Amino acid sequence: VQVGFAYIERIIVEEFYAQIARTSDEGCKQILTKLCQLFVLNQIDLNKGWYLENGYMEGMKTKAVRKLLNQLCWDMRQEAVPLVDAFAIPDSCLAAPIAV
Repeated sequence: VQVGFAYIERIIVEEFYAQIARTSDEGCKQILTKLCQLFVLNQIDLNKGWYLENGYMEGMKTKAVRKLLNQLCWDMRQEAVPLVDAFAIPDSCLAAPIAV
């Protein structure tokens, strides 16, 4: 099952970068690149135990991944509202009890 998840995550990243390459707007390209990096770093962070256990990473590198992940989240905070607004979610859905 984990191998299946890893395969799908790889396909997601490949398609993400393919779309970034097709994007002509530089501002959009930068934001998409940061979102892809955020996804990749998050996946590495989620699976760091496996990487440590199998000798693919050392403790210092997993700490560096966490630091980069936090920094990227901090950098993306200004883009959060415009990104959510781009989905054009109706106010009725945003006001639903599950969304609060």
